[in-house]
This record gives sequence, structure tokens and C-alpha cells, in this order.
Amino acid sequence: MNSVLMRKILLLASLLVFINRSYGQTNDSENTLSSILKADLGLQGIGLTFEPRLGNSFTTDFSLGAGGGYNITESSIEYQVLKPALYFSITPKYIYNIKRRINNGKSVQFNSGNYFGIRIKYNSPLDKKTGSIRNSMLTNIHWGMQRSIGNHWTFNAQVGAGYAYNTDYKVGLIYPALDFTF
Repeated sequence: MNSVLMRKILLLASLLVFINRSYGQTNDSENTLSSILKADLGLQGIGLTFEPRLGNSFTTDFSLGAGGGYNITESSIEYQVLKPALYFSITPKYIYNIKRRINNGKSVQFNSGNYFGIRIKYNSPLDKKTGSIRNSMLTNIHWGMQRSIGNHWTFNAQVGAGYAYNTDYKVGLIYPALDFTF
């Protein structure tokens, strides 16, 4: 990875840590959601996510990381784990069962709840000479659930449908969206 890109990633990570410390992790009876910073490991790769609280039922995930690249053609989409790529995604989420979770005595720690979301993800290969993987844009609408595991971990799963677009060759297709993150 070139040094300019690495500096940009470190600068963004530092900014996310600063924002997280500035807003704090508010989670009182009036503000049921909190702003959190997460290290991610999942199907999309390894990354860093900042999830700021935007209201009583809304958050947005801003994610940056590295994982496999995509080979998108008119008839198929392949996720190629061994061909590394950088990704950036934005995922606004509406967590619809917060009040019910609280009323039933369930935890809302780390924004635990069921949600509807929209993900916009840009993926770019680290090595432009990899041949089969290209710059790609993926968008999807999904249903998901996020749960705290202990005092330091979260599990996030989502399922939906999306559209994958190869920005180099201007081709795309509809795909089933599935993701798990710890």
C-alpha cells in the first residue's frame, strides 16, 4: 500500500477516534443510543467503523477497511478474498425496536436492536494490475440486527437485496446482500 494512502487512512482513523471522544458514549434513559467506534472483522474484511448517534432511533455506520475485491460482470458477481481491495461504506440505520427492548428489560448497549438500513459501499483494488477485480460500487437495502456480546463486543448481521456496479466497465446486476460482522 502506498504511503500517501496509508497516511490518509491513519488520518481518518484519528479523526474518528477524536469524534468518538468528543461526543462520548451517551446512553442514559433519554438517549438510548450511543456514538461508538468499532474495529470490524467480517465477510467484507477487516476495518474500522464509527457509528454516531443521530437521534433516538437513528445511527449511521462510516466504515473504512481492507478486504477482498469484486469481479462484477453483466451476469455474475464474485467476491475474491485473495485479491485485496480497500473499501469505504456508509450505512444509515433506523433501529425500530429500541423502546420495546427497553420496556422488556433487554439491553440496548452498543446500539443493540433490529434495524432497516441502506448501505453504499465503494471498493477499489490495491493493485490495479490484478486483472479481474475492478473499482465497484455496491448499494443495498437490508434488514439487520446488532447485539452486544459481553461488555466489549458486538455481533451484526444483515440480509437484503442490492445492486452491484463495476465502475470501470459500466456494468451491474442485482445481488442478494448478506453480511456478518463482529
